[in-house]
Amino acid sequence: MIIHMAHVSKNQLEEKHLELLFIQLSKIVARLDENKSEDFFNEFFGAEEKIMFAKRLAAIVMCMEGNTSYRIAQLLMMSPSTTERIKHKYSQGHYENMERIVKNKHRDYKELWNVLEIILSAGLPSRGKDRWQSLR
Repeated sequence: MIIHMAHVSKNQLEEKHLELLFIQLSKIVARLDENKSEDFFNEFFGAEEKIMFAKRLAAIVMCMEGNTSYRIAQLLMMSPSTTERIKHKYSQGHYENMERIVKNKHRDYKELWNVLEIILSAGLPSRGKDRWQSLR
């Protein structure tokens, strides 16, 4: 699979206009149910954008669970500089809202960790039924 980076135009919108667009995007996404949101994201984002967002979410969740930036980089195949930047921002409290939102949805958080466990174990079977006790 060939992955290309997302193209960002050199022509920038004014900050206030960009903020208004973000607000509208947030409102649209907030109104979607699970099936519609999956369709929306599949149509809205290209393959490389989905990969970037999914890896960033996984890296933030791994930070929440105390993983090192080195471990995150190795397991998610991300650059050390990217994972170090995410880890630093996490330690500075930049993802507090995301952490609260993700952890409040206990079932979704557990499902996310099930997916991450498959990635982290490279497809090997689970190493014990109580491996993620912190999710209870």
